Amino acid sequence: MYFRLAVNPVENFRVKDVLSLPYFKHVNRFAKPYLYKSNYVNVLLQERNIDGFAMVHLVYFIKQPVLVVVSEESPRTVVQQVVSGQMELLIKGQKPMVLQPDGYDILQLNTDEYALLLQPGICEVLRFDFEESVMKTVSKTATVKQWLDKLKSGKSAFYSHRPIDEKFRSLQGEMQYCRAFTEEEQEWFNGKLDEVFEMVTEQGVLR
Repeated sequence: MYFRLAVNPVENFRVKDVLSLPYFKHVNRFAKPYLYKSNYVNVLLQERNIDGFAMVHLVYFIKQPVLVVVSEESPRTVVQQVVSGQMELLIKGQKPMVLQPDGYDILQLNTDEYALLLQPGICEVLRFDFEESVMKTVSKTATVKQWLDKLKSGKSAFYSHRPIDEKFRSLQGEMQYCRAFTEEEQEWFNGKLDEVFEMVTEQGVLR
């Protein structure tokens, strides 16, 4: 993920890998934390990538209203939950959407830019990313084919909103507290990512 602030005068994020004490309680075990600092919003980012799968934890500490422009390194299907707080998602060609902690959203994020409108407070987000290469390995059900077609269009899109069930909540809890450093831990972590994918698409990638 790449962030930039839509502000005037121009201000760039300053990236830190050493956190001060107030941020520690927001850090999970599964990946090294980085802090993107600015006068408008600080963003705590943790990300673990394994073979086209990724789990991403984001906490926005918003000091004043701001528009953050985001772009992705490559096309991907994203299962995203706003854990706390709220944000407004702005995708070109679609109506603005307020994302809140009442379920999870499925997004088709491409390399074009989209934006997040943030209001003062704290907003926590958990994402599961599945790159286009992963999507191509599963059988082409109507849902997967539709997602791949959206990714081929080169444009980001909001796909659907779904309620959170106990299985999804349980998977989140397990994965956030796994270190995923040893080979065995990485295999376990990757298997859990596949469970998330299977839960959403009704088919696994690894099995």
